[in-house]
Amino acid sequence: MLIKTFVAGLATTNGFLIADQAGGQAVIIDAPQGAAAGMLAQAQQWNTPVKYLLNTHAHWDHYWDNAEILQRTGAKFGIHAESAPLLKLPQAQMFGLDATIPPSQPDFFLTEETPVMVGDLKFEVLHCPGHCPGSVALFERTQRVVWTGDVLFAGTIGRTDLPGGNFEQLLDSIRRQLFPLGDDVKVFAGHGPVTTIGQERRTNPFLTR
Repeated sequence: MLIKTFVAGLATTNGFLIADQAGGQAVIIDAPQGAAAGMLAQAQQWNTPVKYLLNTHAHWDHYWDNAEILQRTGAKFGIHAESAPLLKLPQAQMFGLDATIPPSQPDFFLTEETPVMVGDLKFEVLHCPGHCPGSVALFERTQRVVWTGDVLFAGTIGRTDLPGGNFEQLLDSIRRQLFPLGDDVKVFAGHGPVTTIGQERRTNPFLTR
């Protein structure tokens, strides 16, 4: 598996390009502002067509470059049905930004019943509400890697003060959906550095109370 992290946008958001192998297939997880060009250049270098664009949730800093990626690749766009309505809100203006985010329309909805297949990779969908409606984590069991969006970070957890956020629900999502994956699982979060489930179970102050 090939993984490249792109840190971009006003909120220093992580977006990810993942491929099963050079010459195989690729998926993009989250699309922060200004990341599209670098992501697509890397995919070309790997010779991996982008099959899917997946959003862990629909907050502005994670989907800003969706439209550009979809237009340039023909990738299919997936997001959880409970998060998709947020794509239609004028989030840039709501957060005080003088900009308009180009619209993007989902091709399909992410569900726990249907994993997303990208070449030899299988991304299991884990519904993890609490940060916002429809937040998901994406788990590749064979490679022991999970992408958590804004659910779990190194040393902290996602905000719960935005519309639809719920602190207790977020803690439950982490303990019920992420902790059982195993302490060895590597965590690629929506912001900040890489960590592991075990590191967060043992040291994250929100989870050791």
